[in-house]
Parts: sequence; C-alpha cells; structure tokens
Amino acid sequence: MECDCGGALIDGKSSYRMSKKNFSLIIDNIPAYKCTRCDKVLYDEKTVDRIQQLVNKVERDTKEIITGKPSANLYDY
Repeated sequence: MECDCGGALIDGKSSYRMSKKNFSLIIDNIPAYKCTRCDKVLYDEKTVDRIQQLVNKVERDTKEIITGKPSANLYDY
C-alpha cells in the first residue's frame, strides 16, 4: 500500500468520525497507516469493509422504524 504523494506509510491507530441527520458515529483505535509526508490516513480493505458494515447497521438498512428516542439519558453524561 502506498500513498498518492509517494511518502512512507507507518503503522498506527486512528479514529473514524461520521455525522448524519439522525446520528453521529465515532470509532476509535482502528488499525491504520499514516503517510509521513502528507499526514493522510489510509485503511486496509478489510477495515474499510468493516467500517461500512457498522455504518450500514447504524443507518438501519433493514428498513426498521426509527423512533427518535435517545438510547441513553442525557443526565448520565
């Protein structure tokens, strides 16, 4: 795996953040590669597939009804 700029890639961990109309998704400690030249973060195909599966679950691709009720009480935070 190489970066577009030609820089060297180092192993490490990263996080993935996504926001949509009804939710925000944050996944921490994902195995990733970081370019030493442009600081671009790249993921393996396997990791990208797994992230997409998680996003699909959150988006409820199974056509379930979204009630809009929070899953946790806000006073807990």
